[in-house]
Amino acid sequence: MVKMSVPKVIIDTDAGIDDALAIFMALAAHKRGEIEVIAVTTVHGNTGVHHVNNNVLRILKTVDLMEIPVYSGAAKSLVHPWTHSGEMFHGTDGFGDAHLPAIPPASSLLKPQHAVWTLLELVNKYPNEIVLTALGPLTNVALAIRLEPAFTSRLAAIYAMGGNTRGLGNITSAAEFNFICDPESAKVVLEETLIPIYLTPWETCLDGVTIPYSLRKKLGDIQNPITELMNKIEAKILKKQHYENWITCDQLAVAWMINDAKNQHSQQGGEKGCGDGEGRLVSTSKSCFATVELNGSLTRGQMAIDHRDLMNRTSNLIIMTSIDEQLYLRYLKMAFGGEF
Repeated sequence: MVKMSVPKVIIDTDAGIDDALAIFMALAAHKRGEIEVIAVTTVHGNTGVHHVNNNVLRILKTVDLMEIPVYSGAAKSLVHPWTHSGEMFHGTDGFGDAHLPAIPPASSLLKPQHAVWTLLELVNKYPNEIVLTALGPLTNVALAIRLEPAFTSRLAAIYAMGGNTRGLGNITSAAEFNFICDPESAKVVLEETLIPIYLTPWETCLDGVTIPYSLRKKLGDIQNPITELMNKIEAKILKKQHYENWITCDQLAVAWMINDAKNQHSQQGGEKGCGDGEGRLVSTSKSCFATVELNGSLTRGQMAIDHRDLMNRTSNLIIMTSIDEQLYLRYLKMAFGGEF
């Protein structure tokens, strides 16, 4: 049997708290040989890009994967800089202002090339082999499209967390954070990406999965450096319990990406055990065309879905609508360093 190569993955992130656990999940799959994380690119969002750089490096250091290169990306939105109003959900440093021990300066550990040039370079080097997983505002991706319109046609797939399906916002009354943080970039990416985007929207994160805080505590009881870090940076959020249940967002997008990679690898004749019998994480999804509202006084940043196909546009999204929750819990356990 010919051994098939696993997908090469680039993670584009604004590394706040949910990004951290999502990245730990991806790195666990990387160590298991299910995917190969070839780079992490950073972008503004949950915090300033300089904090994001530090956070990503801390994540990699926690699991002894400092050999994975990190590239600093866009520090501001494409057109209108995003300014946080009120308390920042992930803290000013993106890691819950947990007063963590110092790590070496990011400037000494980051790769010198800008994230956007890296995206273009790697996709040209490995055409149709790279899975891009976008966990933050889509500024880097939009810039790559502006520099090279065919950029996305050379990707194997693109997974993203962002947008909303029912006009339910988590930052404004109508918009999800990653999209409202840079609506122009979200619109560019949705309308000009040349392959379908596997999108995890806010509403699926909010009410499509039910994970009680008690289960989060049980996962946090696993003893290792991952849970030690996650418990520290998530402490304030877990104490306040903003929602009825523990909400996961970027983790869902990464679990979807890994699950698809494993199942595809198994179907193509990969090694036994890589996806065999696991089943599909995403139970139902919706294929449709959607764009992003830019001019509404109340709806700027809202994802506008053409539910009735009145725009007569080719579907650009595959939207997660429901999942196998028990399988997802296994992915969360893996992210925390437990046995899958």
